[in-house]
Formats: sequence, C-alpha cells, structure tokens
Amino acid sequence: MRRQRGAVAVGPILLVLGLLGIAVLAASMWPQLTAGPRAELRRATATVLEPEPCARSTRGDLVEVVVDGRPHRVRYDGCGHVDGQRLEVLVPVEVSGEFTALPAGGPTSDRGALADRLNWVLLTLASVSGGCYAVMLRIRRP
Repeated sequence: MRRQRGAVAVGPILLVLGLLGIAVLAASMWPQLTAGPRAELRRATATVLEPEPCARSTRGDLVEVVVDGRPHRVRYDGCGHVDGQRLEVLVPVEVSGEFTALPAGGPTSDRGALADRLNWVLLTLASVSGGCYAVMLRIRRP
C-alpha cells in the first residue's frame, strides 16, 4: 500500500507526545524526589514590623508571629507589605530556633504539592496534545 502525498504518519507524532509526557513528568517530580522530609506546618497570624521594598534584593519583611502564646520575630517569605499589616502565614508545628514564615496560600503537605505538580503536568500535556492535533487538522489531504 502506497502512502498518499500529504498524509500524516500518526506513529511518530504519538511517540514524540509520549516522550514529551515522560520528560515533563520527570521534570516535575524531580524536586519532590530529591527533597528531604518536609516539616509539618500550621497556620498563624503575623503582624508586619519592618516592611522591605521589593525593588531590590530583599531578605523579606520582618514579622511577629505568636505561636503557642509566645511571640517570635521572624522573616516572612515575601516583601512590600505595609507596617502593621496582618498576614496569614504558615509556621512549623514544632518551633525551635529560627524559621521563616511562609505565605498561607501554598500547599501545607507533600501530598498537596504532589497534586499541584501533577495538575501542571496534565495541563501541559493537554496543551501540547491539542496543539499537535490542530497541526494535524491543518495539513491538507488530496
């Protein structure tokens, strides 16, 4: 059977999509696999004491967080807030020594981070697959 001019071979396209999917999955899972154990976090309310402008390299705003009835002055992983502003933050469950307060909008466990990564992988694969399908439809057949 002779292939007609302009016909598209689907096999190589599927192979490329499969390899791309494996590469995206590996790239998204790599930080998860190489990271050490993650500390358990809990929510707290912080008050900004010394805001840092975001226009230059910054260590983050200095905030005060009350954990177990004791105030702690720590750096916040963010900048550009107003003096006295209250922020929802994530702090370690076991507070010892210095720590950094994280924004409360992110995942609080490894499972949440893994789910977010897999959602991005699926979105990327769906986008690439849709683009490849659109290219296939544009090729004219005699």
